[in-house]
Amino acid sequence: MNFIEFLSPLLRRKKTYLGLVLLFSISFFGLFQLIPPIHKTTVYFPVKPLEVSETSSAFSLDPAESTSKITEMIAGWAKNPGFRQEILDTAKIYIPHLKRKLSARKQNRMNVFWTIKLYGTEIKHSEKITQALLSTFEKNFEEFNNQRAIKYGTGTPSVFHETTNIPFSWLIAASIFFGLLFSFLGIYFSEAFGKKVSFVSQVSKIFPKAPTLKISAYPESLDSKLLEQFILTFPSASLIGTFPTAETHFPLSDDIIEQGITPILLVKLGETSTYELENMKAIHGKKVGIVIFEK
Repeated sequence: MNFIEFLSPLLRRKKTYLGLVLLFSISFFGLFQLIPPIHKTTVYFPVKPLEVSETSSAFSLDPAESTSKITEMIAGWAKNPGFRQEILDTAKIYIPHLKRKLSARKQNRMNVFWTIKLYGTEIKHSEKITQALLSTFEKNFEEFNNQRAIKYGTGTPSVFHETTNIPFSWLIAASIFFGLLFSFLGIYFSEAFGKKVSFVSQVSKIFPKAPTLKISAYPESLDSKLLEQFILTFPSASLIGTFPTAETHFPLSDDIIEQGITPILLVKLGETSTYELENMKAIHGKKVGIVIFEK
């Protein structure tokens, strides 16, 4: 199967395909409008040891390595359900699924980044959540410091806010892309699930050695001389339709063909079913002629 044949269902049903593209593109554009903006808050601060006594330093890691362990521990607080709940209690608001919206990571040995991502109507709580995070962190960090011989401090937090909206051009491009894709799949699946013949190769697979005339035209616009010339290549032939409208365009014979007469099967891609061709093979055998209308 070459590329042009692979595209034949789309070329054969251009109007349907373009209509589906328009319908799906408008639908996806409407759905994309429901995607809320994202407000991202980043809180950054360094961590450093304040003082090291001779007694404590003799049994401790060096300051840089020790600080690295502390920043790693602080970043892990974001995964603590109790810590997250304390933030919400301090802010006196409810943010669903805060676990997915709050994260922290260690950068280098001394820096910690906290990230809060809020969506849609949650964005109005951004300032409260940020202040609650800072307050909760300071409280927990102070309690942690009180339990250690080596005291640590943090620099002044730096807070950055950023709101992200999907660009309008991206929405248009994505809508058209998904419209093309889903229309493509819709055309192919409708024929596949309906057991329709979509490609010439499917006919050749059922009748591998049958003489085949391929016509790139609609049955109603067929040049009759071309069909007559094909029929004359057989000593005696009779037309059999395999799609509903065949009888309106051609003089068809009964399903029963007398001995010595070659059945000429009229096949229309997208309308003839594979079951019909398999039944014709069971009735007439492999000695048939095939006329395939590709439109």
